[in-house]
Amino acid sequence: MAVPSFFSRFRTGLTPDTMVSTLATGLFFFLLLCPLIGLSFDLLHAFMTGSADLAAPLVLSPRRTGLLVASIGLAAAVAGAGVILGVLFVSALIRLPGKLLCGILFLLLALAGIPPYIHALTWSEVMQVAGAALPGLPTTGWLISFWVELMALLPLSVFLTWIAFASIDIRLVDAGRLVRSDISILRHIIIPLAAPALGAAFGFVFLICCTDFSVPSLFGADVYALDIFAQFSASNSAAQAFLYALPLLLVTLIVMIACRSGIRTLAQTPNWFSARFGNPPVFPRWFRFLQTTAAIIVGVQIFVLFFGLMLAVGSPDTFITSIRMAQNELVYSLLTAVLVIFISLPLALAAAQELKKPGIRGATAWIIVLVPLAVPAPLIGIGMITLGNLPVLSAIYPALLMPALVSVIKFAPFAAIILFIQMRFIDPLLLDAAAVFARSRTDALTRIHLPLFAPGLVVSAGILAALTLAELGATLIVAPPGHATITMRIYNYLHYGSSSDVAGLCLMVTLLTLVVCSGTMLALRFISRNPAPPDGESIV
Repeated sequence: MAVPSFFSRFRTGLTPDTMVSTLATGLFFFLLLCPLIGLSFDLLHAFMTGSADLAAPLVLSPRRTGLLVASIGLAAAVAGAGVILGVLFVSALIRLPGKLLCGILFLLLALAGIPPYIHALTWSEVMQVAGAALPGLPTTGWLISFWVELMALLPLSVFLTWIAFASIDIRLVDAGRLVRSDISILRHIIIPLAAPALGAAFGFVFLICCTDFSVPSLFGADVYALDIFAQFSASNSAAQAFLYALPLLLVTLIVMIACRSGIRTLAQTPNWFSARFGNPPVFPRWFRFLQTTAAIIVGVQIFVLFFGLMLAVGSPDTFITSIRMAQNELVYSLLTAVLVIFISLPLALAAAQELKKPGIRGATAWIIVLVPLAVPAPLIGIGMITLGNLPVLSAIYPALLMPALVSVIKFAPFAAIILFIQMRFIDPLLLDAAAVFARSRTDALTRIHLPLFAPGLVVSAGILAALTLAELGATLIVAPPGHATITMRIYNYLHYGSSSDVAGLCLMVTLLTLVVCSGTMLALRFISRNPAPPDGESIV
């Protein structure tokens, strides 16, 4: 009787909704692992055929060791400086009124979507102007690469630092303020309690910087991620490129695993606008000086971004002309972004259900979702090309869709995390009531599920669109001949020096990104007005 009982329970669990959700979740995780699957197949094939060239990438030459150390050092310096400036700036934001505070946070999140190469253009323009007054100012090399990377990732660093502060129970801070000074509270209570989330912010910025080569390559600084691209271009061997990337991949995977729990803490912060004291804190003069310095750096970053673009564009006619010249790339980029949204959202919504599972199942889901963050962008493109050229799949190789697929792999995890956050603001009793009382599945979907998930879906769509428009590393490899994105056109032109035409394109991308991000801010504000259930109630 045990076997029939087992099959009876199995059939009971296999409802149409469950089957669709399981299929979508499986497809989501499979897509995220596709690059590594393609690379593993090619590596296995190379070993079986006895390729003699596989041993060379396993030996770390002095040049490769230097590149790896320099890349790790650059990423660590950018992430560390970003978090330090974030702590200083956020500790000053606590004093501000609610509306002004929300406006600054919304602006920072919108600026976080600006592609790094646009910051490279604006700072290049500013350095050229400043070079006339200050001869000898560096315009290439590691120092300017560090500064531009820091400026490009500073809005994101500040915003993640704010979320880390918001994850603290403010009652502990208020209790400590009764017996200690505010600077002592910051050092001994706020920073230690926020340390896991601050570590996650550091790791997140580190991964972005370590796996991206766009800014260093524009300033003549060789990094390991760019060398992976060069290695594949020279050998046309995915197996060699994979082995060549293993040292960097090992570092990024270690960082990703180390900050996984912190990223989950950031995602589970109930109210991102709660990190405010009852009474404004009073810090000593030397610390207020550091806060003012951090605020000036953030202000300079925003000013240079827009001033540099206006200076480089020159006139409205140039701006319009540059858009007309790149209309094909613009259309292709927008269509790619729309396709990424339509592919990612339903799959990410199903995967978000898996992220809230307890135990090993949920931990495994989180690791798979975070894996694309640790894989260098060129390696994702190489893996997708290799998988698409396998004999079984070569007949259906989706050349025109490849830029969209690599963007889905890179950015759909963000959508899954955002929708996971959204689920925490939804009372599960509402979903249970819809399952019991709805007249049909369509009625429950359109009148209950979609309205409840709408803010998260809108935020996810906006972030997916902004990130897809800025994607470069993987798209450079998989884009078919004759079909370039707007980012590829700008990046190629920047190698020949900034011009008014490429500045016009950068201004257009900046405006598009700000428009998209501003739309997501309204939805994010709507989410923040719906607090999570109190402790003891089921929120996931």
